[in-house]
Amino acid sequence: MRKIDDRFIDDLREGVFSAFLRRVKADDSLCLEIRNNHINIYYRGGNLLKITQYKNSYRIFFDSKYCLNKGNETNYELLNSLKTNDIDGYTQSLDLMISEMDGWFKVHPKPEREFQHDLVKSNSCIVDIEYQIKHTSRLDMILFADNKIIIVENKLGKGAISGKAGIAKHYKDICDILNDDQTRDELINSVVSISDAKYKLGLVDKPICKHEIHGSEILFLFAEYNEQSMALQNEINQISDTLPAKILFMGNDEHLIRLECAEDLMSYGR
Repeated sequence: MRKIDDRFIDDLREGVFSAFLRRVKADDSLCLEIRNNHINIYYRGGNLLKITQYKNSYRIFFDSKYCLNKGNETNYELLNSLKTNDIDGYTQSLDLMISEMDGWFKVHPKPEREFQHDLVKSNSCIVDIEYQIKHTSRLDMILFADNKIIIVENKLGKGAISGKAGIAKHYKDICDILNDDQTRDELINSVVSISDAKYKLGLVDKPICKHEIHGSEILFLFAEYNEQSMALQNEINQISDTLPAKILFMGNDEHLIRLECAEDLMSYGR
């Protein structure tokens, strides 16, 4: 289950990591996500910092790969040599790390992750992103709206409609999670604990109470997709309908998720 304890929250709110939290709140290119005893701070959809809590200490991690394979590796040694407990060093190097990530993204663009990041910053109903469950399944986003947990699969452009990362496969994986008592309860408890931590950190206006959750739904969100293509319809035809699912089309310059515009997945194209 995803959660952090009160000591970690206090250290983020007013303690040794408060500079990071202030920066996240002030900078729309950053977001902070709760994990199991650690947090990730994302920049433009990439993982800028991972801060992990242990019994009597913390460890900070920046992936120095962002300094490599982009024509200028000047700062690799400096950032790679930072000790995992050097809070001041990471605080002082934050702008440099962001600059290195900008250089990396120019060479290795991640448009789907950047689109997802823009969605996170524009929609307060998004509880979490990149939710790993059962060691094999990763959920793109989790929303809470209309008293329901909504599992969202993002698709940008025409890619990954079919095959191992296709719509039918994702639908089945999500149904397996929601139809299993253990994984469904883990998901619900994580939604509650994540929202509580984010509320205490001042990142959301109010926490989600467990008694407010009444059901779940699946949403496939497509950006910049040709709605006339038959690829999506062919994939939907392979789905055995067991849980409610909807589909929503957006432009890649749109970031506000209008759930009222979503249509029933199984009725699409019929």
